[in-house]
Amino acid sequence: MEEIKSQNIAAFEFLDKINKEKWTASHDGGWRTGILTTNMSECINGVFKGARRLPLTAIVEITLVRTVNYFVTRERRSHAMVANGQLWTDFAYKMFNQWHQKSIDHTVTKYNHRQQSASVVTKRQSGFGLNTHVVKITNRECSCGKWTQFGIPCSHAQKVCAA
Repeated sequence: MEEIKSQNIAAFEFLDKINKEKWTASHDGGWRTGILTTNMSECINGVFKGARRLPLTAIVEITLVRTVNYFVTRERRSHAMVANGQLWTDFAYKMFNQWHQKSIDHTVTKYNHRQQSASVVTKRQSGFGLNTHVVKITNRECSCGKWTQFGIPCSHAQKVCAA
């Protein structure tokens, strides 16, 4: 904020009136965990590249039709998955299984039953590994950040649960 203030006092005063949770990643309570959203207008421009010369009503109609098709397709897919007993998406299963395979080589070094937390050390592999991560089961978080980021238990959390 001091940098902004030194460059443009009006911008500083404007931003200072807005809740920092609304516009900064550092004050968002960990919701974005380092991932920032893309520029939505550029995304929409890419989708409607060929529709720029159409009348506005046609663009609105295309938007509605594509949006409805998007959700109908995904609704059908999710109903089929649930009917087959699949409670997670294919992506979630893939990530969970990949991380489960990685968890086999991890070691739980400390476990605190009262706080439901543990330290997990990863196996050394081709120059990587021997990292220690802290897993807090009740908070559903790991110091690697993947559990929070993806909402899927990372390899470290899976190792703690299996221990």
